[in-house]
Amino acid sequence: MVSSLTEKQFKHGVLFYHEHTGIKDIYRGLGDVATSLTTLCKHLSIQLSENEGDIITFCQKIKDKRYSDDVDIIFILGGDGTVNELINGIMQSELHLPIGIIPGGTFNDFVKTLNLNPRHKMASQELVNAELRPYDVMKVNGEYALNFVGLGLIVQNAENVQNGNKDIFGKLSYVGSTVKTLLNPEHFDYKISVDDQTIDGNTSMLVVANGPFIGGSRIPLTDLSPNDGYLNTFVFQEQSSSVLNDIFKQRDSMNWNKMTDGIKHLLAKKITIETEPQMKVDIDGEINLKTPLEIEVIPSAIQILTLPEAQATNQEDAD
Repeated sequence: MVSSLTEKQFKHGVLFYHEHTGIKDIYRGLGDVATSLTTLCKHLSIQLSENEGDIITFCQKIKDKRYSDDVDIIFILGGDGTVNELINGIMQSELHLPIGIIPGGTFNDFVKTLNLNPRHKMASQELVNAELRPYDVMKVNGEYALNFVGLGLIVQNAENVQNGNKDIFGKLSYVGSTVKTLLNPEHFDYKISVDDQTIDGNTSMLVVANGPFIGGSRIPLTDLSPNDGYLNTFVFQEQSSSVLNDIFKQRDSMNWNKMTDGIKHLLAKKITIETEPQMKVDIDGEINLKTPLEIEVIPSAIQILTLPEAQATNQEDAD
């Protein structure tokens, strides 16, 4: 169900942020964002998150009416990891409130799904014309994720990003320096159970996607949807030129496995993943878990402000 916004629709919005976002001048950025959000909310609170886990704690306080008794929307200014913390706060607290996401990180993958501009000032302005849409959420070993779960090469990528190299996966960017990583990967054995089937084998990367963007670029599955009640599992079966070709080849779920040599696609609602050896797991840019994994989709679990496609501006990279 889609709900269009009207001016001053919300009584009390809370904007979470932390000082270490990708925005150069966070306080000027907050001013730009607040200017737009006050056209949506009669009352806007700006809340600093000083430490990891603070947003989860604040969500519980909002649920218990200990923060304020009239909060009816939550905004987040930050990157994918900060958004992930808010999703966990919302889901763990069973806090049935809509959210608005303003980009403040490196890739801002789910912001692209919402058709918002990658610049925080323009994105906050676009929220005035946004509408509430339902989105699925992934439950992963008791934690929650909005966009993806990854093992193997994608974890190496996340660790490199954390170490300051933000370019390793550029344009679903298995190009440039990443080609070397693809051609010389670390392999692991896997066993995957998806709904009514089980497969096993050896791979260098495995991704379970809810959203269509990872690492700044779109997954080339044309009918991948973050609100269809299904998760998309991709298993990289071999490292060769065919994998690089497959990454950039557009196709839908009906013909993916017929057209694709190096990446197998599985559609499911529940997924179990076992590996040998035990592998680190990247969840929306946060490496907090290890295999084995129990993953399931929670359909239409959260309402997020989304700009209608017809109103979306050019999705250029942020400065």
